[in-house]
Amino acid sequence: MRAAGAALARGYGTVRHSSLLPETWVISDGNPNADYAAERVAGALGVPHRVKRALPPRLPVPIARALAGLGSALGLRRAEALQFVDGTRSRDGMPRFVVAAAQGALPGVLEIKRLTGGRAIAVFLGLPGTGLAQIDALALSRLDQMVLRRMGPARANLDNAVAALLPLTGAVAGARQPAKEPTVAVCVGRGFEPAGYQLLSTHIDSLVDGLAHIPPSRLCIALSAELHPRLRPMVEARLVRPLLQRWGPRAEVVDYARPGSDRPALADVIASAAQVIATADNVGAAALAAALRRPVYIASEERTEGLLRDYYHLLEKENVVRRFYPRGSRYSYMLAPDIGGAVDVFSAVRDHEPWAKYSAQRDLDRLAAFVRARFRDLMG
Repeated sequence: MRAAGAALARGYGTVRHSSLLPETWVISDGNPNADYAAERVAGALGVPHRVKRALPPRLPVPIARALAGLGSALGLRRAEALQFVDGTRSRDGMPRFVVAAAQGALPGVLEIKRLTGGRAIAVFLGLPGTGLAQIDALALSRLDQMVLRRMGPARANLDNAVAALLPLTGAVAGARQPAKEPTVAVCVGRGFEPAGYQLLSTHIDSLVDGLAHIPPSRLCIALSAELHPRLRPMVEARLVRPLLQRWGPRAEVVDYARPGSDRPALADVIASAAQVIATADNVGAAALAAALRRPVYIASEERTEGLLRDYYHLLEKENVVRRFYPRGSRYSYMLAPDIGGAVDVFSAVRDHEPWAKYSAQRDLDRLAAFVRARFRDLMG
């Protein structure tokens, strides 16, 4: 039985191409922020790119692969249609590079790798839910490295990874358009971070209390498309509705889980903000704000634990993020007596020292150069 399974797997991977298309495919699972990052990486590789929609597996992935191999062995032409990439046939050609930033896109990425005999270069942003060696180029943050190191020291020193302090978002700092009125972006994540955080109602209440003490401004509440369905009613009841009542027409909500194409990209929301407040589970929004060089404050950072707490302490030390402790809120008593000069009103435990100028463009260029080098080495 094992030999038969191996034969089917080999049959699935028998499609080969004499040449790869000089282009990059971005595999999208519909997450707009993941797509934004993947498209920016694709654009940096120096060849045209197209976005391909991922197809969710109808069967467990190993079974789907085996069935595809059986169809190929029997000469069924339908096997030419890719199972995990919408509207794509293998005989129409495969790309030189394939990029993804969401777990739902991984089956499509690995399918393209198999169909090209491993010659297409697979790029993934973050830790993939598959064997690390199956991806040619991994863009890892320091937090990703910390997670791998906990599994074993050797896991954190991969020859197929490019590491950076922050997750790669694809955004880079540019000229800022002045707003008529300062806007504060409040970015709520998925509700949990496996490295050490769970969003609770008390954390939402603390965030609402803190927002009552910030200077007058407009408010944009951005809800992640990945916000857990069980947490959404709590967030809407304890955060969204109270803030809309308090701010009135000066507040708006951007919900990335709602259908529609008229929503601004999160990068645009953050780029137009004077300050950004991210819940502790939303490492991606914090990285995006740092990449765009916007002041970013972490709500309920004091409730994090384990690796995530260590990671935020590192980012604080580098002056990339600060805790959201506005003056007059419940934590403002922690104001250090030796702080000189002006106090940061969004983080009253810190003085108003300059923020770190994080170079996201450098991280993007390093990854693009690494990917191109991997392709040259593979092609000999």
